[in-house]
Amino acid sequence: MTKLASALPKGEGNGLDAIARGLIDNPHDIHVVVALIDCKKITTDNDTGDVEPTARIRRIEPITEGDRDMAAKMLRRALERRTGKTVLPFDLEEDMRAAFGNFDPSTGEVFGDG
Repeated sequence: MTKLASALPKGEGNGLDAIARGLIDNPHDIHVVVALIDCKKITTDNDTGDVEPTARIRRIEPITEGDRDMAAKMLRRALERRTGKTVLPFDLEEDMRAAFGNFDPSTGEVFGDG
């Protein structure tokens, strides 16, 4: 299991400030972002030998409307590669609709205004 460090990058690495007003005004809307991560630390349980990485966000940027079609396709392709499944689970499909609008779940293509 991988954990995520709670701190965001400081300064130019934190692009979330650009969507702060949208997060405040519409806290339940899903926003699309791209993040670069590395491993902040590795924790080893000395009893079990389990090793757990903690990922750190190095840079995070919101995706604009014009790039949402590409982001939806990338998300779908990455999920298929990781899971080997070509059909999206219902909850992920609903999250993608909330994030990307009307899209073709078989291709990831976004229709209309996104």
